[in-house]
Amino acid sequence: MNKTVIKKIKLILLVVVLNSIGYKAAQFFRPEGFSVMTWLDSFIPFVSYFIVPYALYPVIVGLSFYLYWKDYKKYKTMALSIATVLFISVIIYFAFQTQITRQEIQPQNIFDDLVLFVYSLDQPVNALPSLHVSLPTLATLFIFLRNRKLALYVAPVTILIILSTVFIKQHAVLDVFAGLILAFAVFKIRNVFEKVKI
Repeated sequence: MNKTVIKKIKLILLVVVLNSIGYKAAQFFRPEGFSVMTWLDSFIPFVSYFIVPYALYPVIVGLSFYLYWKDYKKYKTMALSIATVLFISVIIYFAFQTQITRQEIQPQNIFDDLVLFVYSLDQPVNALPSLHVSLPTLATLFIFLRNRKLALYVAPVTILIILSTVFIKQHAVLDVFAGLILAFAVFKIRNVFEKVKI
């Protein structure tokens, strides 16, 4: 295994650690937070079918890693951008923890069951900014830079993922806006990461 491959794997591990250990640590140390739900959230119905696009979030992020795998310089920029979104998010979760009021579900179909399964795995905190919004959005922007034709197919899926966060009551509207702002802000400064020596 050559040095470049090892570097790529280390960047993947950095993202995984931030997305798992960092995320869970914030939930453990800050198990309660402020509600940022607004009147807009009351107009959004609970639609359990949106659990399907919600589950596609890692696929979109993983696709960006696959597309950039052979170009280490751009791969590094993409991976460090994603890691930065995660790092900033975890810091926010520790400093200003928020939470969502979830839907009470009387399961009637498999989609309801799947939503309850997600609820059981994830506490109703670490809400703002939404990583289910920021990460696939950022990944889609990088996919657009790499393959615009593919991005035309990916973008609608990403939009459905974003919508799913509010339709299955995992996030409030403000969480979505915060996630979008963070994704576009980090994408704007992505060139900074090209100078990082890793």
